[in-house]
Amino acid sequence: MEAIKERIPLQIVEDRLRLTAVVECAKLRVRRQLMEFVVDTGSSASYLSDKDVRRLQIPIRSRTAEQEVDFGGSRFRQILLPAFRLHLLKEEKDEVVTLTVCLNALQTTKQSEEKRQVAQTLPSILGMDFLKQQRLSLHVLPSEGIAYLQRE
Repeated sequence: MEAIKERIPLQIVEDRLRLTAVVECAKLRVRRQLMEFVVDTGSSASYLSDKDVRRLQIPIRSRTAEQEVDFGGSRFRQILLPAFRLHLLKEEKDEVVTLTVCLNALQTTKQSEEKRQVAQTLPSILGMDFLKQQRLSLHVLPSEGIAYLQRE
């Protein structure tokens, strides 16, 4: 008998693959919040954008930066965060899958107001580490407007 495969639908918006999730992290006192991520296979790691770090009121000033990374034409401090739980709607809309995900916070290194505003426009990213850790495959049929993540 063939194994049932779970599908998690993605949206294709402006040629980006978007995943809507409810996120939470008890250690950071982040209660269930609706968020959008861009699934980006060109990124080796997953990040919470500077904008989402601020929106979720995640205290990162006291945390040490792992390293600096270039992202979207800007430089950011990469700050390791405790694991988050992502709650995702499966293709059968009444079912939810919950994943535990490692994310890094991005904190802009830019001081000018103009550069900070640019940093605020960048999305949160789920990269290749997310797909590998969760054992997910990515399926995209752009001509049909279909995209989804799948796991067995």
